[in-house]
Amino acid sequence: VHRQHLVELQLKLRKLHPADIAFVLEALPLDDRLLAWRQIQDDRGGEVLLEVSDAARDSLIEALERPVLVRVLGQLDADDLAELAEAVPEDVLAEVSRALTARDRDWLQTTMAYPEDWVGHLMTQDVLTVRESQRVEQVLSLLRGRDDLPPNTDSLFVVDARHLFKGVMPLRALLLNDPQTPVATLMLADPVMFDATDSAGDAARAFERYDLVSAPVVSERGKLLGRLTVDAVMDYIREESE
Repeated sequence: VHRQHLVELQLKLRKLHPADIAFVLEALPLDDRLLAWRQIQDDRGGEVLLEVSDAARDSLIEALERPVLVRVLGQLDADDLAELAEAVPEDVLAEVSRALTARDRDWLQTTMAYPEDWVGHLMTQDVLTVRESQRVEQVLSLLRGRDDLPPNTDSLFVVDARHLFKGVMPLRALLLNDPQTPVATLMLADPVMFDATDSAGDAARAFERYDLVSAPVVSERGKLLGRLTVDAVMDYIREESE
């Protein structure tokens, strides 16, 4: 009977979104939380760890055997690993990061170097860039050649040959204008943008004030560093409230 119940639990958990699984785990006593966790597929465990509260996450990470934790974290990208870095033992994080590409390892080290309450710690490297000289039809062809778009993509960032930030190209502009229109005539040259050293709290208030979905993160010299997205901001607000 017990085994039958576990199978039913596995089936129920398999149908739930990671955020809903996290909500369930947070509500359970520790022993039941660990029992439910063991019924989750390893390839979804990392997503669940990203969603649970800090207290629940710490209890799960502490209880997991090292090989299991390495396997679960191995499903995540550099941005997600950076979000969990403070909760994961250093030796485990080092082992998992060795499986990343050199570019992703550099990005992980870069974001981890910023304090948790700075924009640089929250930004993502998933950025789509275009040039001022490109036309709408060229940009659309570029997008169609991709398998998918980064989450929360509402605009493309315009940069020059030195990767200096020039402006923002809203996706709606691609759909509503003539294919021969140059990007330079459609881009917004003065969008809301952030420095990597800006306060995450100030950025969160700006996202609320201007109803932002994403925004560029730019260095002091004007070079595009990354992108801040609404989901990262919401996670920060939730953690601060907890």
